[in-house]
Amino acid sequence: MKCQNDCLVSIVVPTLNEEKFIGNFLRSLKNQTYKNFEVIIVDGGSSDGTLKIAKEYHAKTIVQPNTPEFESRDIGGKRGKGEILLFTSADVVFRTDTVQRVVNEFEEDKSLGAICGPGKLYNAPLWARIEYALYYTLLGVWTRITKDFNGSTNFMAVRKKVFNKIGGFKDRIDADGYFLNQVGNNTKARFISNFSILISGRRARKMGFIGFNTHFFYVLDAFFPFFRETKIIKVLENYSLSYRRKQKSLVPL
Repeated sequence: MKCQNDCLVSIVVPTLNEEKFIGNFLRSLKNQTYKNFEVIIVDGGSSDGTLKIAKEYHAKTIVQPNTPEFESRDIGGKRGKGEILLFTSADVVFRTDTVQRVVNEFEEDKSLGAICGPGKLYNAPLWARIEYALYYTLLGVWTRITKDFNGSTNFMAVRKKVFNKIGGFKDRIDADGYFLNQVGNNTKARFISNFSILISGRRARKMGFIGFNTHFFYVLDAFFPFFRETKIIKVLENYSLSYRRKQKSLVPL
């Protein structure tokens, strides 16, 4: 049974100086075929026009200066009134049926706790687009075979009651993947390979091939669960976290 207009979705987005991208994202929400949603912007203290643009699109804004990304997502998730929480990022663009498809997934399977799907880069170097496609193809195969779930809050939806039960995101650089893994261990999760959103290729352009891959090398632990809590992965995660802090970056891969 499909939810028509009685299922509220809370779309949670952390921001920090995102005026170049937030307008495109909010326009894509305005064009959604499913209309019963709220947008919650948790801002880390933007000094540009991010909040002005957000208010023009009637998004709810919460300003929390110097708040890290996943803590911002937790704040938005707890404030969200929807039965479904949809976590995403400011440089994402949704297709017109994205929210409707999210709602349909949860309505058609009442036991489903969370879903995620692949990202598809736009305005990115060819090598980055190939890497993204390969990573998410392998991730889709991996989750189907092992039921060991991983994913990104570029696009992740979870029932509010499941989010509360898990306790939100932990204070760790891989908090999104770790969270989805916990959901999969406690209830039902699903990786939907044919359900993609568009993500800006700005990080790949800015960091270049070597910098980008060095920075995000730790994501390979998605395929090697026995490495997840080892020293080498912790070293890679700490390196990536240090880089983000220097760049004052709020949003990851």
